[in-house]
Amino acid sequence: MPIPNYRNTFVRCLSTLKSLTAASDEYARFRWQAVYLTRERYSYFFRGTVDGNQIAFFGQQVDLVDGAISSVPVRSVSLYGATFGLNETITAYSGPQKSVIDVAHAFHEASEMDYNPEFFYVKMNLLYASDDSRIGFSNDPRLRENTNLIFVGLEDAATAGLLEESDIARWVARDTVMTSSDWYAERFYYS
Repeated sequence: MPIPNYRNTFVRCLSTLKSLTAASDEYARFRWQAVYLTRERYSYFFRGTVDGNQIAFFGQQVDLVDGAISSVPVRSVSLYGATFGLNETITAYSGPQKSVIDVAHAFHEASEMDYNPEFFYVKMNLLYASDDSRIGFSNDPRLRENTNLIFVGLEDAATAGLLEESDIARWVARDTVMTSSDWYAERFYYS
């Protein structure tokens, strides 16, 4: 069974992240985090929060060779996300680990060969500002959207094919992770 393609889901998540790099009239509150573990020297960590008058944004680059940490503009999450998007195959992780760093370590330790994957973790908790009375809910319901997903990027189709046939493929989504209690994207509900 071929590895499912999560590129469209990744692009939608990246578009939402881009809109969350500043205060927004669309959301009453939001919290998000993005971690990009690259196959190169640098990895990137971002987060943002808007809750009433409290606004906080953070971006940093970590040099994996010498451990140096430097600030990067939070808006660059879309630039680095676009770089991750250059991977020929983008799928989703659906295994047992909870942290993207744990996932990357387990992925490398469990594989017999080096697939040289990249990982892009997205976690978003969004509370929309406007209610939707057309749906018939009372008491000013608020639409919420949650995402908690680790995307796995592979450089080329040949590497994806090798991964597909390996034992480690058990950690990559087979059908859809959207029904998982751990891993999901764009899960909407009213509160």
